[in-house]
Amino acid sequence: MTEPDVKPKAPLLRDGKVHLTAFVAGFIVATAMAYMGGTSVAWATPVYYVLGWPVMCAMVYWLARRFPYNAWRWTLSMMLGQVFSSIFFGNASFVLQAMLFVTLLSAPQFVAGVFGARAGAAREDSTPQDPL
Repeated sequence: MTEPDVKPKAPLLRDGKVHLTAFVAGFIVATAMAYMGGTSVAWATPVYYVLGWPVMCAMVYWLARRFPYNAWRWTLSMMLGQVFSSIFFGNASFVLQAMLFVTLLSAPQFVAGVFGARAGAAREDSTPQDPL
C-alpha cells in the first residue's frame, strides 16, 4: 500500500516571515498612498487605485507564486497592514468601517493571489523530483 501524495506543510517560521512581508507591504503602500494623496486614509485618493492596487497585486502574486499553498493568507495579512495604516495615520474610531472597506478593496489582491498560487503550484508540479 502506498502513502498518499501529500505536500509537506510549510514551517511556521517561514509562514511568519511571509505574513510579516505581506503585512508590511500593505502598511507601507497604504501609508505612502495616503501621504501622496494628502489624506489620512489611502483609499480616499485616486493614487491608491492607480498606483497602490497594482503594487499590492504584484506583491501578492509574487508571494502566492513563491508560497502557493493557502495563499489567501498573504492577502489577508496585506489587508490587515492597510487597516493598521488607517488606524495609525487615519481615524482610529472607524476601525470596523476600515476593516470592511479594506476587505472589499482587497478583492483584486485575492484574485492576483489565486493566479499566483496556480502558477506556483503548476511550477512545483512540473519540477523534476528526486527519487530518494
